[in-house]
Amino acid sequence: MEDERKINWLSLFIKIIIVFVFILIVIWLVSKIVGKKEPSEIFKSNLDNMEKVALEYFKTIDLPLEKEKSKKITLEEMIDKKIIISFSENSENKCEAQESYSKITRKDNNYLVETTLICGDEKDTKVHNFSFDDCKNCQEKNESSQDENNDSHEDNTPPSNNNNPSANLTTYYEFVKETTSYTKWMRGSLIGNNIENKYEYYAVAYDTYYSLAYIKANEMKKGQSFTYTLKVDKVPNRSYYFMIVDDSKYFSVSEEKSYLNERDISVYKGNNPNTLSGYSTIADYSLKENNFTYKLSPYYQKGSFYISVKITINNTDNIVPYYDNKIKNDIYFIPLKLNIRFASNKITTTKPSGNYVEIPYYRYVTVNKETVWSTENYLEGYTKTGNIKYE
Repeated sequence: MEDERKINWLSLFIKIIIVFVFILIVIWLVSKIVGKKEPSEIFKSNLDNMEKVALEYFKTIDLPLEKEKSKKITLEEMIDKKIIISFSENSENKCEAQESYSKITRKDNNYLVETTLICGDEKDTKVHNFSFDDCKNCQEKNESSQDENNDSHEDNTPPSNNNNPSANLTTYYEFVKETTSYTKWMRGSLIGNNIENKYEYYAVAYDTYYSLAYIKANEMKKGQSFTYTLKVDKVPNRSYYFMIVDDSKYFSVSEEKSYLNERDISVYKGNNPNTLSGYSTIADYSLKENNFTYKLSPYYQKGSFYISVKITINNTDNIVPYYDNKIKNDIYFIPLKLNIRFASNKITTTKPSGNYVEIPYYRYVTVNKETVWSTENYLEGYTKTGNIKYE
């Protein structure tokens, strides 16, 4: 009696495991059935539209006449051929243009059209029967046979192949495929039939500045060089990070009034003596254009623009010194006019508003054309030219 009441724990454990696994399988099957979603209305509309376009397309081409032979056109080819007029967009389920297709297959008594559309997680296939009456080359073949039979009955003579040299030959159709290759983009401007161009842009701003530095008379020696730094104030846009001096020159007596009246836009900084009140002209005490040469080196540092100016004395002919009471020394002014271009460091493919600089690029384009002849009426990836030959 004691043995009969003893529990077989191993057998009980196995039964519990089997029941647990069975429950998990049932839950999984139910979730699959419940979680299955119906295709969206956009997807259904696109599939119907794709099938309709495919049926019309198959009416216009030569179909395979041998049983179980097929022809296929992808959604990508439909778009390239511009036979898809309307196709609704769905950003969440973008359609696979290469994987989606419509295929027509020759059967015993008709053709069968299968249209498959794949858009993200949505996929479906529609099947449609295609009549021999809608087959273009089937009709042509029937009409040709009918005409031959009529001619045969009229003259009571059997049909002859003497007037049709291609009757006993194989028909070949010409197909072409074009592929395009490109070189890397190169900077520059070049135009030609096999050249493609593109442009990039960056924003610029222009302004004119005046500089009036000085040199002490006792430092004036032929061949002597010295360097000073100008800080450029009132930059048109603080987002610009590059500066180019487009033009610079010794500013003349006629431009002195502009300089004296517009010091607020000048680079009138640092070394300038600031003792010009009471004098009507700067030129009387300035180095002339033939007295010196200069070299400008612009740079950007810690949010500001600077220009390093190197002056070299050529000669001291026909110059008059100005005595400055503050520095207690004779000096000569060095007047310069600078036309400066400020440039953004952002290069874009669209033209900025305002002034900009255009950067041209070009690359070579090569079109390779491949021609094949085939007995098939359709070759995927190729275009039928309409040319025929018999062999």
